[in-house]
Amino acid sequence: MEVLEIRGLWKKIRIKWDDFWIGDEHDDSKKNLSHSDKRSLLYGYFIIGTLTVAFVIFLIKMNDFRINRRNDAAMEELLNMVISYVESATQDEYDEIAQTIRNDLVFRKYEKDIEKYIRYIPNTSEKCRACKGSYPAQAVLISLNTGESYSLDLFERGIDPEDYQGNTLLTFGYDEISQTSIHISKSPGENKGLAEIERGNGIVSIHRMKKLFCDDCIKAMLDTVENQIIGEVVICDTKTNTFYPLEDESKAQIEDYALETEYKDGNYEIAVKSVNETE
Repeated sequence: MEVLEIRGLWKKIRIKWDDFWIGDEHDDSKKNLSHSDKRSLLYGYFIIGTLTVAFVIFLIKMNDFRINRRNDAAMEELLNMVISYVESATQDEYDEIAQTIRNDLVFRKYEKDIEKYIRYIPNTSEKCRACKGSYPAQAVLISLNTGESYSLDLFERGIDPEDYQGNTLLTFGYDEISQTSIHISKSPGENKGLAEIERGNGIVSIHRMKKLFCDDCIKAMLDTVENQIIGEVVICDTKTNTFYPLEDESKAQIEDYALETEYKDGNYEIAVKSVNETE
């Protein structure tokens, strides 16, 4: 039954279609528009519509071409201006230009412009010092400018704690860009360690970071130090690749170690204790 209905519907459609194309332009009995007239109108509408669309596309292309030429001319003028300005500058003026550019590519506090630098400055790191690093420690300090990591663990992995009895371990680090000094002393036998961070100018170089870390780690680090006083050093959980900021009166636990940070005598201090020992 359904097949017969479909066939009947298809037959009606064909009849209507054939009637539409019957040549009746000389049939005087037609009181309304003939099929021929309707076909002419349909054809006319199609031609007019096609020409209109083509004209609009042409106008859009011409406008894009005009804008591109204007932008190219403006860019060429800007480049010529920059080249002329740099080539004609004296040594003092050139140093001033370089200093201005340098200040634009460093930050002392987190700003949204930093995200623009991350996007447009190419990443040249061959191996990320954070997520691709090999650490013998669970908790480390990472310098954003140098990529150097400093272990906060009292006991390195794979070494018998008995070997540390009565020993005091010292570690030093320095970041010439931010002028930040790091001094770490550990007394594993007494279950205590202390990391002292003496701040300098607080500068962090985006260029240096792009050479040392992948973009994902850079984004995570900068998000970590957002709204923090110190932004050139972060604490890292090497197992989960999680970053923690240095902030006054803060506490954190990274696997076997409890870290307590405080601001003291103008410096940041991180007290380290083994959780297993404290228990």
